Amino acid sequence: MEFFRDFSQNFHPLSEGALNKLFNILTIKKFSKGYEVVSLGQKSTNIYILKKGTIRSYNIGVKGKEHTKTLYTPVITSGNLSALIKNEPSELVYECLTDCEVLECNYQNFYNLSLEYHEISIFHYKILESIYIREVSKILELQMLDATQRYKKLQENYPNIDNLINQYHIASYLNITPVQLSRIRKNSIY
Repeated sequence: MEFFRDFSQNFHPLSEGALNKLFNILTIKKFSKGYEVVSLGQKSTNIYILKKGTIRSYNIGVKGKEHTKTLYTPVITSGNLSALIKNEPSELVYECLTDCEVLECNYQNFYNLSLEYHEISIFHYKILESIYIREVSKILELQMLDATQRYKKLQENYPNIDNLINQYHIASYLNITPVQLSRIRKNSIY
């Protein structure tokens, strides 16, 4: 669980006692490319820390078109937090775009530990802050940057993303068509 120890230090230093409490509720899982970690309408119970691979969250529009909301690469937390907090079915699908290795944690068990231990509560809060900042940044990028700028930002944030996942998923994440992405890539200087 050295991976989790390092992960936790990025948010809030935890004592050995707190780490051991968290180790007890974490499980290492491996998922194959194409596996749905959370399916549409599923009542999810877990959160994930991505150790290896790429996951996307997406929803399906009224005409059946997929809209990628978030791309997850190591080391990022994943899971439908909104559905977990509200105890509702997921409106998003979480799909492995590559073979993935994750740390899985039951959200309610984690939440209960955060109520019991102050340092775990701070750790929880810091993770929530990080998720909030990530989501606000994505919204601002969609509002303020053109498609080429969003693509360049994606490449900065996720080096080698073009070789990791399908171009269709990249275009969907950028909120453009695959044809637009092809033009942007053609005009980009590498």
